[in-house]
Amino acid sequence: MNAELVRINLRYDRADLESLFRFAQDHDVERAGRYDLRKPPRLNIWTHAWISPGCRAESSLMFSLEFDGNTASLMSVELQPGYGWEVFLDELARLEKAALGDTVYGRRRAEPIA
Repeated sequence: MNAELVRINLRYDRADLESLFRFAQDHDVERAGRYDLRKPPRLNIWTHAWISPGCRAESSLMFSLEFDGNTASLMSVELQPGYGWEVFLDELARLEKAALGDTVYGRRRAEPIA
């Protein structure tokens, strides 16, 4: 199976995008988080934090998010095999809630999409 690239254009307030990036850096996969922002504007979301060699070996990439810093927009999402759109929306909601205090585009799986 191949990854699926989904092109989107979700605009954030510039301050919100900066908060998302700051949260991702503070919760880096090598510091008990699940985010990898080593190559901005690409944000990777992993299944596990790399708190031990075993966790790192078991961890797999779920999503790669590509942002445009000029427009403060999420431009595309690469869905890795086994992780669909609903899981992505759930992970995005988790990130937005933690970084911004509320969701912007993400939706928890139990929430209806309006």
